[in-house]
Amino acid sequence: MRIANRSVEGPIANDPKLVAIFCVCTSQDFISAVASVSVLTPGFIFAGAFQDYVTADKRPQFPQSMKGASSCIALVDFDRDPELASETVKKLGQIFYKRICMIAVGSELTSTVLLRAVRAGCMEYLTKPLVIADFTASLVRFKSSMMSNIQVQSSTGRVLAFFGAKGGVGTTTLAVHLASHLVQQHHRKTLIIDHKHQLGHVALYLGLKDTQYHFDELLRNVDRLDVDLLNGYAIQHSSGLVVIASPDISTKYYECKQDEIERVMEFLRSEYDFILIDSSVEYEDTKMSIIEQADDVYLISTPDVASLRDLARLVEHISLSPSADGKLSIVINRSTANDSITADQIKKVIRFPVSNTVPNNYIELLRSINQGCPVSPARQSEFNLAIKKWVSEITGERGIDTSEVTPKPKPKKRLSLWNWKLVGDDHA
Repeated sequence: MRIANRSVEGPIANDPKLVAIFCVCTSQDFISAVASVSVLTPGFIFAGAFQDYVTADKRPQFPQSMKGASSCIALVDFDRDPELASETVKKLGQIFYKRICMIAVGSELTSTVLLRAVRAGCMEYLTKPLVIADFTASLVRFKSSMMSNIQVQSSTGRVLAFFGAKGGVGTTTLAVHLASHLVQQHHRKTLIIDHKHQLGHVALYLGLKDTQYHFDELLRNVDRLDVDLLNGYAIQHSSGLVVIASPDISTKYYECKQDEIERVMEFLRSEYDFILIDSSVEYEDTKMSIIEQADDVYLISTPDVASLRDLARLVEHISLSPSADGKLSIVINRSTANDSITADQIKKVIRFPVSNTVPNNYIELLRSINQGCPVSPARQSEFNLAIKKWVSEITGERGIDTSEVTPKPKPKKRLSLWNWKLVGDDHA
């Protein structure tokens, strides 16, 4: 499947206020006419043209101009193959959930073809050759209808993804406490997803039992996804936090498709202010899909040589992906004033800045895990101050002075391994 040369990329294409227009299986003359009108109409861009129908077996790579747009308009030609055109309309409706308008295009749109187009999801139809006045009027109607949805579009939820550099660095603990603060301190509608294919700990840390349904099952049923189905899979914690748990037994690994994650995230964004995903870098088939869908990606590590070695490799690997550009943040957990490796040393070795450090609070956190009750956001501690600061950065609200979070580290003798690495970097 190929996309025509007439496509827009760059800063203008990534403007979320623009409506992206694209064609499917239309002639070059039709494409040129659509592109000309798009350029002359404020608020719209021409994003490209697909030369094949979009089906379950043939799904193209959509450019950022379509993914980043506030909404899209697809002009689908029904002349070549009405059946595949109808399937394309349905498929595009799933991919661009609630943010696409489909227009049927044809030389002779009979009542039978029109009925098929409407049933598939088309809202309007245009005849060929394209009448500029008719198409311009369609854009005006579409823009007018979209004005009523501006508030909905502006309140689209944010997806935060969490990955541990290795097991045991406290990724789940941090994700659970961030989610608790978002709900209890900032009153944000928040969902936390335990994206572990088996034996995840989110529900355990929250004291939730009888977790009957899980995220993999939600992915399997994406074609039936609606509010009722979502409510059937989610669990409500007493704090107001909503949880989609991991299986608490060993289960078969589900190999999901990229568009399944994309469609589920699109739906969840419309239902929640924040969606937190506690995932794992071991899931190669879904790791990059989650990173692509996330607004922010947090790599969690502890200040020890083994974790930081793995962190450095992950940063090098993930930062090379265009989908991670501008999203990646490093968080050092269990930091103490006695750490032999400082944040500056870590930055120098991994060649990436450390965004947040969270003080060690092992005893209290272990007690909270065993009791199935997160540390209360109201409790005064250095750990909570760090979490509050982090959440304030996420929400954009007033933050906390970083000097309150972690005591100033005292100079310590460096580990020989790190001393050697730093010297090597100095001479690089």
